[in-house]
Amino acid sequence: MSNVTTADLVLASLGGITFLGMFTMIGIYLYWGYTRMDEMLGYVKNCQMITGNRFYLHMGAWGRMMMVGVVAGYLACPGFFIRRGLLDADEINSFPQPLKRRLIISHWIMGGLLVSLGLEYIAMTIIRS
Repeated sequence: MSNVTTADLVLASLGGITFLGMFTMIGIYLYWGYTRMDEMLGYVKNCQMITGNRFYLHMGAWGRMMMVGVVAGYLACPGFFIRRGLLDADEINSFPQPLKRRLIISHWIMGGLLVSLGLEYIAMTIIRS
């Protein structure tokens, strides 16, 4: 008899979907990193937090993917950094809305996938114990 339960199969399927989503988002971030990076950075030239992370651009494909994530993260939650003078409010507000919306949505999707993966891990450890 097999020790695999229905709960194991369901969680494995959900984990597979989560990993598929993560790899899809990695592909999207890599694509944006190579096709839209100059455009993204052109809109936020005076933002201290973003220019301070430009060293990621010299780290190849992973660095470009990281830089897209940095820009998306700062666009998703700019208030904290604007109050401290690390981001320029005018540049954040003048960022083109279609690209800004895509970056913010992708940021929250990646966060949701990470939370989903953590919950699946916790559920699997509870089922196994």
